[in-house]
Amino acid sequence: MQALTRYYETLLEDERIAPRYYARSGISFGLQLDWKGNLIGILWLKQSSERNGKQVERPQSLDLPEGVVRSSGVLPNFLWDNAMYFLGLDAKGDAERAARCFESAKELHLSILGSLKSRAAKAICAFFQSWRPEDAASNPIVTPYLDGLLGGGNITFCGFETAYAFEDIEIRAAWEDHRKENENLFRSQCLVTGLWDQPIERIHPKVKGVPGGQSVGTSLVSANGSAFESYGLEQNLNSPVSEYAAFAYTSALNALIADFDRRISLDGDTVVCWAETGEEQYQNAFNDLTNPRAKTENDVSKTLRSIINGQMADLPNFKPETPFYVLCLSPNAARVSVRFFLRDTFGKIAENLVAHYKRLDIDMAPNEWPYLSLYWLLKETVPTGSKDDAASPLLAGATMRAILSGAPYPEMLFSSILIRIRADRKVNRARAATIKAYLTQNIAPEHPKYEEVLQVALNEQSELKPYVLGRLFALLEQAQENANPNINATITDRFFDSASATPKLAFPTLLKLNRHHLVKDENRGRSINVEKGIIKIVDKLDAEDDPYPARLTLEEQGLFILGYYHQKQARYTKKTDSEKEN
Repeated sequence: MQALTRYYETLLEDERIAPRYYARSGISFGLQLDWKGNLIGILWLKQSSERNGKQVERPQSLDLPEGVVRSSGVLPNFLWDNAMYFLGLDAKGDAERAARCFESAKELHLSILGSLKSRAAKAICAFFQSWRPEDAASNPIVTPYLDGLLGGGNITFCGFETAYAFEDIEIRAAWEDHRKENENLFRSQCLVTGLWDQPIERIHPKVKGVPGGQSVGTSLVSANGSAFESYGLEQNLNSPVSEYAAFAYTSALNALIADFDRRISLDGDTVVCWAETGEEQYQNAFNDLTNPRAKTENDVSKTLRSIINGQMADLPNFKPETPFYVLCLSPNAARVSVRFFLRDTFGKIAENLVAHYKRLDIDMAPNEWPYLSLYWLLKETVPTGSKDDAASPLLAGATMRAILSGAPYPEMLFSSILIRIRADRKVNRARAATIKAYLTQNIAPEHPKYEEVLQVALNEQSELKPYVLGRLFALLEQAQENANPNINATITDRFFDSASATPKLAFPTLLKLNRHHLVKDENRGRSINVEKGIIKIVDKLDAEDDPYPARLTLEEQGLFILGYYHQKQARYTKKTDSEKEN
């Protein structure tokens, strides 16, 4: 909250966010009044914008008087609200409640604007005094927009000397005086700013727009039960945050969440980031690094390419020591929780991301994307054909936090990949790369010998037993494919699990089967080459030193899978090279 409050103040200096007592809200309609308060028209204020490749109509964002926190009861906003409060339209089948909502809005506006000399203020007061809510639905000006108004679109007043009523200087001054007069009488030191004798916020403003959260918004700070009270202090008075700080941090957070181009969706969670200086170029560079969309090496952006190559990013006034923040929010029924919050320099976070991509670097097909984003890694932990293709939010958050901070990867990531491989016996690039990255970061520091096979491509010289066994299985699989190209059940389907976990049980049988496969292969030259490869690998397994261990640990199973993938990839690479020569 301290970092968000500072970010709010930075944005305010640049006039990129609403000032105190105001907040950015979405408005769909404008009520046009004449100077006598008569409704003379309704303006359509929604704007067309592109989202996910489609043109959609979205409410216009305007800096309006700060809204109230509504959980129940009747509480109107000043100068903007929905049609129930401003027109008395019954949108919920409760005409009595609609009438109460209109009367409460009328009372609020008359109390703030009633003594003003502003013509706009007088017109608004006249409107509330003359409008008949019971006739609203049949009003010829309202009828064309009735569906949209009943759907919950927000309304404001417009059409005076200024474009909108809230831009009137006298009205703004009256609103700000009203807010100051209604500050909370309970005063204490603010835990966020450290200032003494501050009015403390009882109910913090809502955090809006978090996918999966409530449409009206959710609370980041909320203590609404007696079990959470301390020393008889109700609601949020027991964790004192000033009204100013509560407004500032939620305003900054809502602005970050509303920035669709820069926020990141992480399997149900929402990730936002910001530089302490407020410069958007750091947010753009972070998004480029965490979610590279390049389809080929040529498509890689200059920023990503320079950082990956260990050079300074090609950005104006780029300073790697700039403090940078990453916040991951997770929604639930009533609140929004913090999955993780990181603070470091942008340079250090970028360095950790680059190290992650280097750990993922592994042999791949020519048509594959050059960089694997976190989305593709997490997707491999989800069962094939699952209706919900999102990974566990707990795993997603833990993995991203590990990547950004340079910490060890969560064990759950490694075990989830192994489970998926056992389930469908498929070892693709994303799975092999994840295993390689995990072993490199988590296991290799204590087992330096592993580093010889934690490489981009095949290491034919390595005698690391689990790795060699994985290579051997790949060649045995190749021999069967050559002999029976259209077979339904392969040795991979029948023996991969046991070969990678209990080699002693599987490999003697596999080698016996292999004799039949080599004989059956009609291409004698091909079968001889495969047989030579198998003999060469078997020679690396010392017959006097337990060539086929009874069991392999989970880490050794990872090495087995890596050897299997490297051997298969080397086979395809050689085939491609020979095709080019021909």
